[in-house]
Amino acid sequence: MKSFITKLTALTLAIALIGWLVFSLFLPEYYLPVFPFLLGFFFVVTLAIHAYQLKIAKKDIGKFARSNMLITFFKLMTYSVLAVIYIALDRENAIQFVVGLMFLYLVYSFFEVKEVSKINRLTRK
Repeated sequence: MKSFITKLTALTLAIALIGWLVFSLFLPEYYLPVFPFLLGFFFVVTLAIHAYQLKIAKKDIGKFARSNMLITFFKLMTYSVLAVIYIALDRENAIQFVVGLMFLYLVYSFFEVKEVSKINRLTRK
C-alpha cells in the first residue's frame, strides 16, 4: 500500500505541475480555480477505492473480480453526478470543467487499472 500511495502522490504532483505550467504559460484563460480541489478529490477517491480493493483481494479473489465492475460503475456515476452539479452551478465554464474532469478520469483510471492488474497477478500466484 505504501508503494501505491507514493505512486499516486507522484502522479498527482506531476499533474499539478503540468497543469500549473500549461495554465500559467499557454492557456491562462481556461484555468478553473476548482482544479486543485478536483485533483484532491481524484486522489482521495482513488486511494479509498484501492484500499477497498486490496481488502477484498486478500479475502476472496472471486469477490474481487465481481466487485471490480461495480466499483467502476459507481465511480463513473459519482464523477458524472459531480459534473452535472458543477454544470448546473457554472454553465459558463462547463466545457473547461468537463474536459478537465475527463482528462483526470482517464489518467487516474489508467493508473488504477495498472495497479489493480498487479494485484490480480500477485493474488493468482
